[in-house]
Order: sequence, then structure tokens, then C-alpha cells
Amino acid sequence: MVGEEITQKEIQKAEDYLKKNKLPAGEVVKKTVEELRKKGIPKEAILALMLHKIPAEKINAKEIKEMFGEKTLEIMQTINRMEEIIQKNYGRIPAETLGSIALSISNEFEPIIVKLAETANELEAGMDKEEVKIAEDIYAPMATKLGLNDYAWKLQDYSFKVTNPEGWRKIKNLVNKDRKEREELVETVRKEVEELIKGKLTAEVTGRPKNFRAIFEKLKKVPFQRMHDLYGVRIICNKEKECYEALGYIHSKYEIIPEAFDDYITKPKSDGYKSIHTAVKRGKDIIEVQIRTWEQHLRALGQSYWSYKKIRKDKEFEKELSWERQLIEWQKEMGKTPLGKKISGRKIFAFTPKNEAIALPQGASVIDFAFAVHSDIGKRMEKAKVNGKIVPIETKLNNLDRVEIIVSEKPQMKKTWLTNAVSDKARAKVKAFFGLTNTRTKRIITKISDVKKIKMAECCHPLPGEDVVGVKTTKRKIVMHKKDCPNIQNMSKSKLMEIDFEREKGKTLIRVAVIDRPGILGEMLGEIRHSGATLVNTSFKMKHSGYAEAIFEIEIGSAAKLDRLIEKIENIPSVQSAQRV
Repeated sequence: MVGEEITQKEIQKAEDYLKKNKLPAGEVVKKTVEELRKKGIPKEAILALMLHKIPAEKINAKEIKEMFGEKTLEIMQTINRMEEIIQKNYGRIPAETLGSIALSISNEFEPIIVKLAETANELEAGMDKEEVKIAEDIYAPMATKLGLNDYAWKLQDYSFKVTNPEGWRKIKNLVNKDRKEREELVETVRKEVEELIKGKLTAEVTGRPKNFRAIFEKLKKVPFQRMHDLYGVRIICNKEKECYEALGYIHSKYEIIPEAFDDYITKPKSDGYKSIHTAVKRGKDIIEVQIRTWEQHLRALGQSYWSYKKIRKDKEFEKELSWERQLIEWQKEMGKTPLGKKISGRKIFAFTPKNEAIALPQGASVIDFAFAVHSDIGKRMEKAKVNGKIVPIETKLNNLDRVEIIVSEKPQMKKTWLTNAVSDKARAKVKAFFGLTNTRTKRIITKISDVKKIKMAECCHPLPGEDVVGVKTTKRKIVMHKKDCPNIQNMSKSKLMEIDFEREKGKTLIRVAVIDRPGILGEMLGEIRHSGATLVNTSFKMKHSGYAEAIFEIEIGSAAKLDRLIEKIENIPSVQSAQRV
């Protein structure tokens, strides 16, 4: 059990507290409470839903903690922070990135589920257009990413109704059934299929009507008369041979539409997608049936093999819990590693006291943050707080840290800031302030013959243009490390030397996680070639689930070129992540 279910007495207690604060629970809140209650969402999350709309200036944290528990207060605060970050940064950074940041804020799923449920019902009841756009651009993709199909359906459909009322009316007239009728039809067919395979196959059967937005988008490519997936049923089996058995049972009961049949298990799509698609007639209605294995299903959702194993392991778990409950339980079992915590291998996001997101490179310090906010803030920085605590300004920042810069009336710049600044802007501003823009600290290597004395560190692979430090070895050679390499931070200063050594190219490694499909390796190698880099070595290992990990050792001209190459690789379809090793 994830947590205790809420009682009517506890709901009443929260309602009384709201009335005392002159904030009675509205109809949307009451509807959402009942939805979440039916799904078995823990009471602390439901209480947080009811209480989080209390204005910040009226929130009595101590009182809420005493009356409703510490967990309720934590979820409230997480929801409020998520809302504020989205509101403050919407339009400033890409919606997809902002959605990932929002997901990363919470170490648990309850706040996310609460917010999605609330937003879907608020959208149905009526929102202003700006809020509708946020629901459409942020919350709907978030629900889809998490597999919360009911909320994704609502968020997409209701936002479509507001942003394109003419298109919505057009689809409504074509479909000629309201949502309730369509859902009842799909549920009837789903039960028929369950009965059809009962005692013959162990499989999960789900169903959904296609939402109006999806129909509208598909209508741009396919005439309505040839649209076979207005109503869909999905059968998820344990083995491929069972998929074909299920197909036989479906075709034995319903009339087949031959032109709508596709076997993507025998002949997968170019991106590796596998599933059997067929469409059948049931009276006047056409039903699309998708049949696939659990592995194929979870791969299509972008989930990894170990989560597939987690679900496969406990059959009772599958039957009893909704998608939302599975996600919460899974999160608890896996510890406190939040979904989506790693937004990008090369960026982190830190927040101002006003919850404005600042994008920074990995390894960035408070110094980088200050200059990213404003050059004048960086110049006059005297002290800093990270997550409410005074810290040295050299402190390295973690993803989602909240940073407050305390400034002086006069510039506080120091040359030593160069040691801990990693962003181009911060370093340029410090160098310009001290007139160091075109100067070098010390020239140690000056002759071509000296090159043989230099070796590049295997731990950090410094590239041309990056700040480096030389380490003297007992063999009278010099090993070059990046200045921020962890392996030299505690090394004796007598072994370190500033180095000015120019190279055309440097070696480094890129690790890529990818869903395997025909041609994917060639596409990645093509991007490496187009970047001007030289491929030195590569390994390409297949995982059990169809995932693969590629390690590329390359020679490339600069860190900036490497960043561009990694960005290109990340944009290749089916690539999940790419980062410098």
C-alpha cells in the first residue's frame, strides 16, 4: 500500500480549514478529490490538492503540518513551486525543457498526478487562454510522457476545444457521438475481447477512443472515411506467438478490414516499432486493435528494460493498480531517484529567488550563475545563498538549486574567479575586467619537440580551447587535465603548472543511449563525419530490451564543436541521450 486512503472525516476537516480561511473548496476541487480518491491516491496528496491554493502570504506552515501532517505540507509546497516555475518561465525556455524541469522538481509522483488531475478538470470547467496554452504545451505532454492516458486525453481535447473551436465542432459533427457514448462503446468492446481470450491467453486488454485533437491532426493526412482508429483496443501479451494467437481470435469474431492490417512485428518500422495493427467492423463502427508484447509496448513508451521486468514480475500488481498507482509504487520501490531528474547531459537549471530558471553548463558555480543573471550582478557579487544557506561563491551548483546573490555597491571581482568559472560569459567578463582577454598566465611549452613530453589525461579528455593544468609525472612528462577535473583538486600545488599548449584536435568520448533500429549507427557516424571530427574507436552494445549503448572515441577541434555534435546526435530519432564521458 502506497499510503492510507483518505476518509470523509479528513476531507471535512480540510474543508473546514478552508472555510476558516475564507477559501471554500470549489466544484473543480471536489470533483478532483473524488477522482483521486477512486484511484486510491494517498490521503496526503488529496489534502495537498485541497489546501495548496491558499495564497502564499496566508499559508501557516506550522499549523498545516500539525493539522494535516508534514507529508501534506511537502506535497503542497512542491505543487506550488512547480506552478510558479512554469508560470515564471513559460515562453522564456522551450516548453519541452520546462516540462522536464517541472517533472524534476518532485522526488515523488503524487504532486505531479495531483497537478495533472486538477489542471484537466480546471480546463474542462473553463480557463483563460494563457492558462489553456500552458495546459496544452506543458501539462498534456507531461501526462503523455508518464503514460497517464486519461489525463493526457482530457488535456489535449479540452485545450483543443478552446484554441480551435471551429476544428473541434467539425470533428464533433463527423464523429456524431459524445465522449460518454464513445467511452462506453470502447469499454463494451474491451470486455468482449477479454471474454474472447479468457482461459486461452494471459494478456491485458485496454481501450480508448481517439480524442478530437488527434482526429483533427490525422484528418490532414487521411480522409475521415478511411480513418480506422477512432476507437482502439490494445492487447498486451507475454510472448510474440501469443500475439498471433490473439489476432486469430479477433479475426474469428469480427469482420476484417483487409487494407487496415499491418504486421510490424514481422516487419518493424524504421524506428524499431513493433506491433500488430488490425481493424475490424462491429456493426456500424470500426475498431482498431493493436497487439504487442509487454517488451514491445514499454519500448514504444520509451521505458527501459528494468521497469518492464518490474511490471512483469507481479501479475497482481498489473491487474489491481491504475497507471498512476503503478508509477507511484514504482517510484517508491526504486528509492528517491526522481523521474526526469537528468534533463540534459550538458546542462543544469538553477533558479533565482523568483523561480526564474537559469540554464548553466554542467560543473557551473555560483560565479557562472551570477553572470548569467546579469553582468552587473556578477561584478558586484559579494556573497551567495544556495537553497537558503550562505555558501562560498566558488560552490559548484546542482540541478534545481535555488540561488540568491547578495551584491555590494562596488565591484567585487577577483582574478581567482577564473579557476571556478566554466561558462564563456563569466570567464570573458572576469578576463575583460582585469585586462586578461588576450594574455596567458604562463607559457611552459613553446617548442614542437616538446610535444612528446605531453600526454592528455584519460580521465577528463581536455579539448583545444579548454582551460587546462599540467601535472608533472615521475617520468619527466606532463599530463594535461581540465582545470575542473576532480582528480587534480586535492593534488599538491607543487605538481601543477599552468600550460599554454595549442592543438588542432583533442580526443574525447561520447556515450549515446539509443533504441536500436535499422540505420541508426550510420546516422550517428554521419553526424560525427559532418562535424569534422575523426572517429578513433567505437563500441556498440545491444541490451536485452532493444536498447543499445554506443561509445564513440573521437578527435575534435574544440569543446564548442563537441557541444554542437552532441546536440545533433541528440536530435536523431530514437536517440535517448548523448553526453561527453
